[in-house]
Amino acid sequence: MRADVFVGRKTELADVSTLLERVRHVTLTGPAGAGKTCIALRLARTLEHELPGDVHVVELADAPADLDALTEMLADAIGVRRQPDVPVLRSLIDELVPRRSVIVLDTCDRVVGAVGALIGLLLRSVEGLRVLSTSRQRLGLPGEHLYPVGGMPEDDAVHLLTILAGGRLSETDPTELCKRLDNLPLAIELAAAGPGPGAADVFATASGTRRHGSMRAAYGWSHELCSPQERLLWARASVFSGTFDLEAAEGVCAGGALGVEEVLDALLGLLDKSILAREEGEGGVRYRLLNTVRAFGAVWLERLGETDETGRRHRDHFLGLSARAEMSWQGKQLEWYRRLVLECANMRGAIEYCYSRPSEYRKGLDLVGNLWFLWACCGMQSPGDDLLQRGLDLDHTPSPERVKALWVHAWVSIQRGDLERAKRILTECAAEDSDGYATAYVSQFKAHLAVVKGDVVEALQLIQHARVRHRSTGNVFPGFLPTYTVVATAMMLTGRHDQAVAVLHEGRELCESCGDYWTLIRLDLLLAQAEHLLGNTAAAVVAARSALRGARLFGDTISLMEALEVFVVIAEADVNDTFAATMLGASGAAWENAEIPPSRSPLIESLLRKAELRLRGRMGRAEFERLRASGESIDLRTAVDHALQGALS
Repeated sequence: MRADVFVGRKTELADVSTLLERVRHVTLTGPAGAGKTCIALRLARTLEHELPGDVHVVELADAPADLDALTEMLADAIGVRRQPDVPVLRSLIDELVPRRSVIVLDTCDRVVGAVGALIGLLLRSVEGLRVLSTSRQRLGLPGEHLYPVGGMPEDDAVHLLTILAGGRLSETDPTELCKRLDNLPLAIELAAAGPGPGAADVFATASGTRRHGSMRAAYGWSHELCSPQERLLWARASVFSGTFDLEAAEGVCAGGALGVEEVLDALLGLLDKSILAREEGEGGVRYRLLNTVRAFGAVWLERLGETDETGRRHRDHFLGLSARAEMSWQGKQLEWYRRLVLECANMRGAIEYCYSRPSEYRKGLDLVGNLWFLWACCGMQSPGDDLLQRGLDLDHTPSPERVKALWVHAWVSIQRGDLERAKRILTECAAEDSDGYATAYVSQFKAHLAVVKGDVVEALQLIQHARVRHRSTGNVFPGFLPTYTVVATAMMLTGRHDQAVAVLHEGRELCESCGDYWTLIRLDLLLAQAEHLLGNTAAAVVAARSALRGARLFGDTISLMEALEVFVVIAEADVNDTFAATMLGASGAAWENAEIPPSRSPLIESLLRKAELRLRGRMGRAEFERLRASGESIDLRTAVDHALQGALS
């Protein structure tokens, strides 16, 4: 950040100031360009008011690595009075002992060993001394407290860019640009100084900053501090998007001069040098490269001539992972969902790699098809629809991968409410399926289309054909178990609600025994409707809440929105008008925000319409509209919480 411009960082300044009151040595760590120096210098100026003459700032960018020479440099910076025949270190200690001093040592990266030894000696010898250091890696002293400095908060980053770029952002989205630059102050400064901030290459842009002519120079310095194995890992890891785990790092990055057994040590080394960030959550330990760090690594990967090879290894790793996930999805659905949510960016990167190369189109379509459960079951219909359509458009040559992608695309189209497109895709799928592999799926999804249109006879004929084929091939999911939804819906459309409940309970038992918890959500939604139609309000509420809880676990937005509509129907019948009108508004807003039309069965469509008419009649138009508008202001997550905790019994 330019010396004459300082934006934000109030939290960091307050945190470090408080920390220095409690401990004697704090090191600001973080990636190049994060603003460690600016924070340290700003804090030094603040401390100077409290301790005039006793705050000393020493820049070590060009410092000697020899301990004696470094001691001489520090003594000169502090203004130590030399005495004949007295060692410099002794004179330095004598100068500091009677004072309450703060030494700010900026840019310790190149002299970590020597500066660590010197600080250790001084802290042990001078009780009142406090030290603030900046370094991309820890100094490794006992009592050293690390304070990581990362990108700025979004608002502060945009404010900084606006100030530095002046009026040259008219055609640039500043938020998006700052995000691409990881909200790093130096990267923002370089982008603002370039010929066009919207397209600035911060790795080539010159700058008047004191130490770094560009981000290339800034990261080049970090690169020099790395071991050969760490440099190689940095370059190869640039192929990852988002975060990655140790298994992926070993599978994609190991080879040649970097053995599999060396990958973990190289990861830890890059972590210590603030090249990598470490994240830990439900999915375990994962690693992330900032966008700017990744871009630098990609440049080196190209120089090494390994860009294509590493891209292939990345593709193969995630193609293999997608195949493993599909094979074991049944029985481990939540486990795989939680893992693959973290891998979406990498999966997309592998797909894009394939889609950009004609010889790889089929592998890309294979990868997309393997992930059908993400696109159809886990709230990712929009990206799945895009990736499926693009892959199918790239190559129209019939193949098993294409046939699979077609029936998956039909399923996703039904979920997105595009029933006419689903019908066209199923016709295309049947025409290309010379081996009959997808026959059962074509019948299954045609049955779904028929039941949505209210054609019960056709729906039951088609679903019976699908069930026979699925049973003969042992396809439990996504084959046989989801067919229960069509059978039960058809029964409800013909008024056989008791039979529908029996079928749904049978399906639920099979789902639980097979570990198919996603189909369980769909069955619970129908069970709630059937119990409601039988007048069993308590059972209907239990089933609807079970569906909500399951859909929330899978991120299944469509099932969440459908469950809210079921709650509207139940609440209205229970004369809980305020709750019903509010949920009607919330569900309507959720569908609108999702930008997809509901693909409801005629039954729930009729129940919803009648519920709305009765609510208007009982409450009066003005009150009904007021409560519905109130519901429209509630986001989907909050609406789901209300439904789970609402006054229904």
